[in-house]
Amino acid sequence: MMARYGYARISTDEQTHDPQVLELKREGLEEIITDTLSGRIPAVERPGLSSLLKRLVKGDSVVVAKLDRLGRDTVDVMGLVRNLTEQGVRVRILNIGIETGTPNGQLFLTILAGFAQFEREIIRERTKAGLAAVRLAGVQLGRRPVLTSSQRTHVCELKKAGRSLAEIAKIFKVSRSTVWRTLKCGV
Repeated sequence: MMARYGYARISTDEQTHDPQVLELKREGLEEIITDTLSGRIPAVERPGLSSLLKRLVKGDSVVVAKLDRLGRDTVDVMGLVRNLTEQGVRVRILNIGIETGTPNGQLFLTILAGFAQFEREIIRERTKAGLAAVRLAGVQLGRRPVLTSSQRTHVCELKKAGRSLAEIAKIFKVSRSTVWRTLKCGV
């Protein structure tokens, strides 16, 4: 037998589930699962949604009042909706009148996938531009070197003087591999 579940999420205790729950009850849903967590929290870490996802079987439906109740960004929502659709679970979004098991729903899913890809590309471009700007400003990215420039020079001098990697590492209180990488790079 196919089951229909409602899902409502709010981000803070100052908000209330009431408007979403009212819409879901108007839809004829008796079982409504709620969460009070930010949409940034992945679906599997939201107690209510996580327990619901474990119960769903092929033919079931998940109904939400608004798409953003499933997650904060397109990529996450798209992943969740795609996984449910692949399991044969329909997702119905009341405020836009879409259900994934219909031709209109499939069109919506395709458009949503396009937006998700677009969002990923924009984030990637912004990240690259930000890193390039930081490099142009002369900021060195990554971990700071364990040894200063003068210490690296001293490491090379000690090695030329016949000291072992272990001895040099002990002097500078670093690992042997740090000394080895310093010698390999030639200061």
